[in-house]
Amino acid sequence: MNNLISQVSHPVFLYLTFVFFLIASTFSFFVGIALALRSKRALKLFDTLNRWVSVRKLMRPLSTPHYIEPTLLKRRTLLGVAIIVGAAVSIALLAEADLKPSLSLFEDGFTPQEISGVASNLKGFLLIGNLLCVCVGLSVLFFPKVLAAVEGYTDRWYTLRKRMLPLDKMHMEVDEWVLHHPTSVGITLSILSLSTVLLMLNQLERLTA
Repeated sequence: MNNLISQVSHPVFLYLTFVFFLIASTFSFFVGIALALRSKRALKLFDTLNRWVSVRKLMRPLSTPHYIEPTLLKRRTLLGVAIIVGAAVSIALLAEADLKPSLSLFEDGFTPQEISGVASNLKGFLLIGNLLCVCVGLSVLFFPKVLAAVEGYTDRWYTLRKRMLPLDKMHMEVDEWVLHHPTSVGITLSILSLSTVLLMLNQLERLTA
């Protein structure tokens, strides 16, 4: 069954990939022609598209701490029971589960022994994770002070502002160079796009033959 799926999906994936590059190359070919002819509409379109979008503003919700503990602990009994029951059910299901069929999609790249090892490790990881969830549920119900102490060590806020700062700056060097040399850039882009169109047409013809 998996071999049948791979035999069907692989050609379809290649066909869609070639069609995508064919459409993109056709579009870039006409863009190159417009640049080479120094079309005022094309130059104006490039100038219109060069707009700054603030990444910092978009990422601001991710950089703001959100504390949900007070709301959750108002229903501490319900929360603890839900965590324990969910984890217990997961442990019961995992105890008798065989995860090797779930990894059958990777059988072409791994040996049966490797798949068996990955399935065993994955099962152990999930069982340990659910056991920890049981401990968390018990802490919520009977040891809230211990849970609060653990949260004191784990609740740390890390800002993304410094890491995202380079993405918040505009880099217009390439755009300015294109606008200053539209003819040479347009001719080069058109030639490359045309060669890509011919290559994609050849690949599609070979694929459908």
